[in-house]
Amino acid sequence: MAKIGEKIKEAVGAVDNLSKFQKFSKLKASYIEYDKFTDSNLHEGYFCYNCIYWINSGGGKCMLVEHNGPDVLGKVSEVIAPHGCCAGYEANLDKLHDTRNSAAGEKNKEKVTTNDL
Repeated sequence: MAKIGEKIKEAVGAVDNLSKFQKFSKLKASYIEYDKFTDSNLHEGYFCYNCIYWINSGGGKCMLVEHNGPDVLGKVSEVIAPHGCCAGYEANLDKLHDTRNSAAGEKNKEKVTTNDL
C-alpha cells in the first residue's frame, strides 16, 4: 500500500511541476490546429498527440504552450488539440508510427523534429 501512496505523490509532483514551466502563447509557439485532421490516425503524422510535451489530462495540455488563446489561424479551442502541432514539436517515438522508409527499408527510429520536415 505504501508503494501506491508514493506513486500518487510522484504523479502529483509531476503535474505540479508542469505549472512551473515558462510557457509560450499559442501564437509565439506557432501552434496550429487543422480541423481536417480531427479524425485522422494520429499515430501516422506530426501531431501534438505524438509530442513528448503533450499531456492528455482534463483536455489537451502542453508543457511548453499555453492551452488558451488563439492559434496562428485565430482558432480558440482552450486545449492543445491532439491534431495540433507547433514549432516546438519533439517526437515521442513510443507513440509515433513513422511510415517513412530509411535507406535500409526499415522504419526510421531517429529523433524527428520540425527542423527535419
